[in-house]
Formats: sequence, C-alpha cells, structure tokens
Amino acid sequence: MDAGTIALVQTLVNGALLGCLFGCIALGLTIKWGLLGVADFSHISLTVIAAYLTYTVAADVGLSPFAALLLTVPAFFLVGVLLQLGLVRIRAAVFTTLLITFGLFIAAESLVSLVWSSDLLNLRPTLPDALRQPLRLPEPLDRVAFQPVDLLSLVAALVMVGGSAYLLRKTRHGRALHAMHQDAAVAEVFGVRLVPLAVVVSGLAAASAAVSGTLVALKLSLTPTLSASWLGIVVVSCLLGGLGRPVGALLAAVLLMMVQNAWSLYLSPTWAPAIAYGVLFAYLGAAPLFRAVSTRMAATRPAAPRLAAPAATRS
Repeated sequence: MDAGTIALVQTLVNGALLGCLFGCIALGLTIKWGLLGVADFSHISLTVIAAYLTYTVAADVGLSPFAALLLTVPAFFLVGVLLQLGLVRIRAAVFTTLLITFGLFIAAESLVSLVWSSDLLNLRPTLPDALRQPLRLPEPLDRVAFQPVDLLSLVAALVMVGGSAYLLRKTRHGRALHAMHQDAAVAEVFGVRLVPLAVVVSGLAAASAAVSGTLVALKLSLTPTLSASWLGIVVVSCLLGGLGRPVGALLAAVLLMMVQNAWSLYLSPTWAPAIAYGVLFAYLGAAPLFRAVSTRMAATRPAAPRLAAPAATRS
C-alpha cells in the first residue's frame, strides 16, 4: 500500500478506537438522559475526576492504575445514588435538573484545578512496557499500529455497552426501566418500584464513569478543561445514537471520531471539533424529511388482504 492509504487507514483506526473511549464515557449519560429523563452533564466531569484519581493512585501512591477502580467504582456509585436521591427529594423538573447538573459540571472543573492544579499531567511515562509498546495489525496492514490502551478501550466498550444493552432488553429490571420511561404511573401500578430502580441505575451510570476515567488516565494527558472539550462529542453521540440506546451512542461516537480524524488528515484541523455539531445539525435538519417520506410510504403501501373467517358448520 502507498503512504497515503496507510495514513488514511491509520487515521480511521485511531478515530474508531478513540470513539470506543467516548462511547464508554457517553454510556452513563445516554441511559440517564434517555430512560430517567436526567440530562446529567456532571457525568462527564465524574470521568475527569476519576482520571485524576487514577493518576494519583498510580503516580503518587505507586500502585497499579487499575487499583484505583477499587476506590472510584464504589465511591462514584454512591455519588450517583445521592445525586438521584437529591433530585427525587426536591422533585426537580427537567429544566431544573439540567441547571443543577450543568452547575455541577462547571463546579467540578474548578474543583479539579484547585486540587490537582492546572498543570498538564501525563501517566504514560510511568506505565509498564506492556501498556506502551505499540501493537500492529496483520499483513498487509502491518504498518498500521495502535496502543494497548486503545485495545483496552475497545474491550471495555464491548463489555460495558454490550452488557448494558443486554440488561436493558433481556432482563426484568431492564423492561421495568423502559416501562417506567414510557409511563411511570402505570409502571408503578404493575409493581415497579420507581425510586429504587432510578437510584440504582443512576449509581451504575456513575460507576461507569469511574471505569472510563481509568481509561482516560492511561491514554490522554490530563487537564481540568478536558470535560469542556468532550461535551460536544459526548452529547452529540447520545443524540445521534438515540437517547437511552448504549449501542447507538457507541456507534455514533466511533463514526464521529473517524470523520473528525479524516477531516484533520486532509483539511485544516482547526475546524475538526465543529464536525460533531455539523453532523448533528444535518441530522436534525434531515430528520423531518425522513419522517415525512416514511409516513408517505406507509400511507401508500397496500394493506394486507384479510382472510375471511370460515363459516360456522352445524354439527
């Protein structure tokens, strides 16, 4: 293969693997936003805080970065539980919830700057060689390389997103969550315990941010403004993939990062961050047209013939 083709393949591979990381970050947000009605933007900040905690455990304490999960996963689960209980207690409306979580999103950036300073932190120099040696694709793409951390992001995305999709579709609690989203009053009549279910889901969503934060610390340099730079790609991935659909958010994140990386390869990278919003605006603009065409086709489709009921016979 020529150098141009190799560069394109490398760019697309990097974008797809980075999209897996963003799909993990978007997992908790799309579930809470789509099924609980809570647009929890502070979820992105939790990912950044988890990344900094992972850095502290690995660089300052000297333990494995994965040991941080023993701290962050239960702690963040508790944070998610308390946040949902607080919203239930004050009976926050949708707009009030948006304001509260966005306020927490802004406050978290200041908290990170206060605790860890605004200096750029990088965990990669302290990682073992097994996490730093590049891996290569098989021939004829053996010139295309990726990092072991990217492979971890891919595995985490498959496990977390795939597991969430299975639980939401195939289990009793998943069906109860969908029923609560469709009509909470009717679901409660049929025995769904609304508050405990919402609290547990919120806790699990926050726990997923802890796992994503560890992956972020292994791959990226840390700065308090990371959450602001991620906001566009994460929110757009949730909207394009369909709120409450983990697999859709993952696929949207992968597609967006591949397009953004390909844009940076051939055109000015200055405009690359605007790709996500451009794709969202195009989708929102075309959605009414697609719905109109679908409705028109359904109206013109011939109805299935009815089978006449057999005449009753006398015994």
